[in-house]
Amino acid sequence: MHIYATKKLMKGFKKSEKMATEPIENVTFLEDTDSPDGHSFFDWHANIAQIGTDECLIMTHDRSGLTLLFLNMYEEELIEFYDWFEEAFYDLLEKLGFSHHSIQLCLTDSNGYGLTISKATDSKKIGRNSSVINLVRQLNYYQEDDYNVQSYWQYQISRLNTSLKQDEKPFEHFINEYEEVIGPVTYAVEMVEFEIRLRMEMLPDVIRIVQMPMSLTFEDLHQVIQTIYMWQHMHLHQFILEDGSTIIGAEQKYNMEQYQMGGNQEAYTASQLKLADVITPAENGVITYVYDFGDSWEHSIRARKFYSEKKRMFPKLTLMSGDPVPENVGGPPGYQYFLEVINDPVHDEHSVIKEWSKDYLSRLNIYNDVNHFNHELKRMHT
Repeated sequence: MHIYATKKLMKGFKKSEKMATEPIENVTFLEDTDSPDGHSFFDWHANIAQIGTDECLIMTHDRSGLTLLFLNMYEEELIEFYDWFEEAFYDLLEKLGFSHHSIQLCLTDSNGYGLTISKATDSKKIGRNSSVINLVRQLNYYQEDDYNVQSYWQYQISRLNTSLKQDEKPFEHFINEYEEVIGPVTYAVEMVEFEIRLRMEMLPDVIRIVQMPMSLTFEDLHQVIQTIYMWQHMHLHQFILEDGSTIIGAEQKYNMEQYQMGGNQEAYTASQLKLADVITPAENGVITYVYDFGDSWEHSIRARKFYSEKKRMFPKLTLMSGDPVPENVGGPPGYQYFLEVINDPVHDEHSVIKEWSKDYLSRLNIYNDVNHFNHELKRMHT
C-alpha cells in the first residue's frame, strides 16, 4: 500500500520518529513522489483536518473512495501508525464480509508487507480527499473520543462518499477493482438469526425474523428494527442486555454530551459495539430494544441460531407476522383503542383518527412488504 500524505501529515510523521528516536515500524518514506506499487488500486491520500475540537486523520482510497478515519492521533502516537492502519483496514473490509485471507492479500500483494509514504502532489486527488471533510463533519455524531480507529464513522463515510463521481458505489467499486487486480474475493461471514417480537400486551405480538452479519453493530441493528417496523426515528431508544447494562444510539449520546443532558453515563455506544462483541450462544441470547420512552414500545430480540456464510451478506427479513403500528399512538393500549376506532365507521372519533393516521395508513398500504423492506436493508449497506 502507498500513501500520499499532505505536508502537515508528513511533518507529523517525521516529528513522531524524532520523539521516539526510532522509525515507524513497517513504514518506508520515499523521496520519489511516484507510487512504487505499479497500480493505483493500492494508492491512498491522507490528510489531517480539524473536526470540532479534535484532529482527525482522513485517508481516502484513490480508486474507490473508501475512507479510513483516525481520531486524536497526536504526533507522539503516530509511531504506531501502521498498527492503526491495519486495524482500520481490517475493520472496514470485515464489515463487507472479506475473509482474513483476502484482506491480508490486499495488504501484502502490492509491495510486500508494510506501507510506503511520500508527499502528496496531485492537487486533484488532494482535493477529493479534502472534499470528504464536509461529509465527516456532517456525521460527527458518530465520533468516539475513546477510540483512535473510528469504526462505524468510517464505514458510513465510505458508503456515502461520492467525491469520485463514479457510476458504482464505493463498496462495489472497491470489490470490482480488487477482483480485477488481485483475484476473487473470498468471504467469511458469521451470521445470526433474530426473532424480534414487538410486545403488544392484550394483542398478538408483531413478529419479524431477520438475519444479520455479526460484524455489524448495534447501530445497524437499530436501523434494521426502525426499517422493518416502519418506525420513523422520531424518538429515543436503548438496548438492554441480560445484565441490565444499556446501549444507546451514537447521535443520542452525542447530544447528551453536547448539551450536558442527564442520562446513563455508563451506557455503551451502539456504533462502537459489534453484535459479535456482545451476543454469543452463551451470553445475551435474549435482549430488549425499547423505542419511544413515552409510548414505551418494547421489542424482545432472541438469537435463534448462529451460522456461517461464504458470500457477501446483508441484513435480510425472512418472515413477518402482524402489521407495524403508528408512531405516537399511546403504546399497546393506545393502539388497541386505535384499532377499535378505525374499524368502526360510526364511532364518534372515526373521522378524526382516520385523518390523523392518513400518512401511516398510506405507508402501510404501500411499503409493508418483505421485498420492500429487504430492498431498503440492502440499500443501507451498499
